[in-house]
Amino acid sequence: MSKFGFTNDIEEYEHVICWRDAAVADGWEIHPTYGGHESKDRACTLTRDGFKALVLTRDQLGAKNWKYEAEVNLWGPDGLMIPAGIEYDWERIQAGLRRCPKCGAQDVETHRFSFAGRACEVCLPELKREHEKPGWTR
Repeated sequence: MSKFGFTNDIEEYEHVICWRDAAVADGWEIHPTYGGHESKDRACTLTRDGFKALVLTRDQLGAKNWKYEAEVNLWGPDGLMIPAGIEYDWERIQAGLRRCPKCGAQDVETHRFSFAGRACEVCLPELKREHEKPGWTR
């Protein structure tokens, strides 16, 4: 999948639709992200217990380069990113609050880097060096 979820792979698109539908079936509230401008079937915001997901399931028919935009962006109640995974899994999402996406360490305290990155104490310095260049907040 390319940056921003652009893809020509229908399986990637269908995985994101399944993720969204499984989350809604599991009790997440669903709302259209862009109000009346775009259907919640194409761009929705999901919320549950302080967790938030932005889900894009746009078919890009007529676009020159891409057929689909298919992406799940997920944040915990602390405002930090959690990898959504290909399959929806509420227990894995909750555990993501204490999992380092960089090294995979589990049940560890995580810390913010950059805008909404999450990392364990061991990985934090490297990720700060990589992402927090001078002027990164401007």
